[in-house]
Amino acid sequence: MKKYLVTILVLLSMLIVQVGMVAAAPMASGTVSLVSVSHGFKGPIFTFAVSGDFSKKELKGTVHVQGGADYGLYCAQKNDTTVTCTTSDKVSGVNVSVTFGGSTFWTYAPEAPSEPIQYCYSIWDWWYFTDNQWTDFGSHCQDTPAEQGDIIIYEVPDPAGSFESWTQFYEENVSDYCPSSVPYNGPAYYFPGCPETPF
Repeated sequence: MKKYLVTILVLLSMLIVQVGMVAAAPMASGTVSLVSVSHGFKGPIFTFAVSGDFSKKELKGTVHVQGGADYGLYCAQKNDTTVTCTTSDKVSGVNVSVTFGGSTFWTYAPEAPSEPIQYCYSIWDWWYFTDNQWTDFGSHCQDTPAEQGDIIIYEVPDPAGSFESWTQFYEENVSDYCPSSVPYNGPAYYFPGCPETPF
């Protein structure tokens, strides 16, 4: 009888250890909460508030359409507190469950806007034909918001024949860094050099 009791206790302790190991299965290395859902240029965008760093493997998930198919969720950690994720453009105008970071959220994925969203920014640059003065060469419009450091190629309207050049996006006016001030204050594409800077 004693032998049976010892065997049962050993088996029971092994079962408890196994259950504990299952409960300790690896999950995302931080907490997650769904903040917003919007529809971007190429599909829904899910924004999560997070704490902790997420590995490349953890920056994936799934989206299940109510009464429909499953789709992959592809994410990027923007900073210490924000992760944004995208999925197929087929996920729009439907109720979904979103699984990410070891948690599942139920939400509505909105439809794409009837008109594409456009974000337009001024292009400030300077050339010999403008007497090396800062000049607004028009607007550049794009489907997603610009981020600090983004670079674009634009057509320079040189009277002797247009050509391509590049500018870089800055959140703030670059006047602080240039003796010649830019007559505009705000986010725009600026050439990252001053008119007094030789080529």
